[in-house]
Amino acid sequence: MTAIPGQGGIIPGRPLAAQAHALRAAAALIERAGITGLYVVISGDQITIQVPEHLAGPAARAAAVARAAAVAGGQAVRDTRPGATRGWVIADGEAAGHAVHIFTPIQGTP
Repeated sequence: MTAIPGQGGIIPGRPLAAQAHALRAAAALIERAGITGLYVVISGDQITIQVPEHLAGPAARAAAVARAAAVAGGQAVRDTRPGATRGWVIADGEAAGHAVHIFTPIQGTP
């Protein structure tokens, strides 16, 4: 096992075990947030969660990001950086020592 300083979690040192650990952490986060229909990707030690466009309208999706972010110890904000994701609602946090990135696309945002 490898301790991740300052993140409150112990991540297994073997890649497959670490991925399984991240999947369990993502499942617990989603269950605590009470949101269904999310897309989840585990890459390295990061969990990425997307609230997809077909799930609900922009306000409901933004609220879902905020709810999941609160569980992960983060805060939802609008992406203000120039580029394709400008205006999207994003959040960062952690779950069981894994970095978590949560987002939803918002179309038609300047």
